[in-house]
Amino acid sequence: MIGSVVMNKLSLMFIIASDTKEQMYVKLLNKYKVKFKAITHGIGTASSSMLDYFGLNEVERGVIMAIMPTIMSKYILRYMNQRLKIAEPGNGIAFTIPVSSSTKYMNETYKKVEMEDIDMEDANKHLIITIANEGFAEIIMNAAKKVGATGGTTINGRGLESEKVIKFLGISIEPEKDVVLILSDNDKKNAIMNEIVNSCGLKTPGAGICFSLPVDHVVGLKELENLK
Repeated sequence: MIGSVVMNKLSLMFIIASDTKEQMYVKLLNKYKVKFKAITHGIGTASSSMLDYFGLNEVERGVIMAIMPTIMSKYILRYMNQRLKIAEPGNGIAFTIPVSSSTKYMNETYKKVEMEDIDMEDANKHLIITIANEGFAEIIMNAAKKVGATGGTTINGRGLESEKVIKFLGISIEPEKDVVLILSDNDKKNAIMNEIVNSCGLKTPGAGICFSLPVDHVVGLKELENLK
């Protein structure tokens, strides 16, 4: 079935890989003329044995975020899986999150893109995002690992809370933030989030907030799942 962007939703793609692989994925996005993308860098928080298995001797990670038509995202994920061998050790992971709404400009930009839809199995996973005061990423990951998380990625952020929000919450919010990304199986999501909130929630020194987003498709986790 041929589908146009006007009739289909957009997806936000995350690509998390070692710094040495970052440009390979950027070139792929450019090949498909993905217009809306950004790159940041983070620190991997998987165990040392897990990092050794995947060939990630350095824990620095490139985190690429890109918005594109859902149909296009399926093509890119398939290309990563079949041609770039993302499932092999050291090549990273990629997954998509459905976008509920966007500006008219985004849809207009992609409106001439038409592709044949690709059937892909549902990922049955969620992206758990925790935002806490700087220095609490390790506590967050230790809590998550206690109930089944295998690892995650931490990126640095900066809080932009207003004085009214700070007063309402009754806490002192540090400007520098740790943003921890954890990809979780659906059946482990609630336990992981509860453990994070208990260890680093708003009523703790970490003053963390935690939420999750549904992941619709993912590639690069085959070996990771075999290690469970």
